[in-house]
Amino acid sequence: MIDSNSFKMDNLKYFDRILKPIYFVSGNHEYYLLNFEDKLSQLSKYNIKFLNNQTLTIDDITLIGVSDNISFKQKVNFVKKNSNKNTFNITLVHRPNIWNDVKSYSDLMLSGHTHNGQIFPFNLLVKLKFKYIYGLYKEETSKLYVSCGIGCWGPKMRIGSNNEIVKILIHPK
Repeated sequence: MIDSNSFKMDNLKYFDRILKPIYFVSGNHEYYLLNFEDKLSQLSKYNIKFLNNQTLTIDDITLIGVSDNISFKQKVNFVKKNSNKNTFNITLVHRPNIWNDVKSYSDLMLSGHTHNGQIFPFNLLVKLKFKYIYGLYKEETSKLYVSCGIGCWGPKMRIGSNNEIVKILIHPK
């Protein structure tokens, strides 16, 4: 969400117009910022709930929010420990690389990070590094959606991928 030290937190004021809860997990770029702790602590002013390695149960849904600043093993263990067999488990984690290890604990995992390659020829390198780079993946009863996101890394341009905001509807069986 924030990937530049010049980012003005007041730019997030538009999230106040969304009359629904907004949940956020950190990605790698937030931790590159000076005073990142201060910036992340300000998110609540803008109607954004930062799930910093936190779990929240809402009715029959458990949100498992995994921050990007912990190890792969810690991420996997956090999801396994916090999934609830009696609810629909949604894992929010920036990088899609833990899905193989947590899919039996997560009904739906939402990720980003890859930007679907963003710029040719970097998209070829992203495909080598990440098995799941964009779109919907299904295995048994678990699903993973990897979004292109709305932002960029590096140059503020995309060649071969688009920015996106994803709307996901979840219905009971």
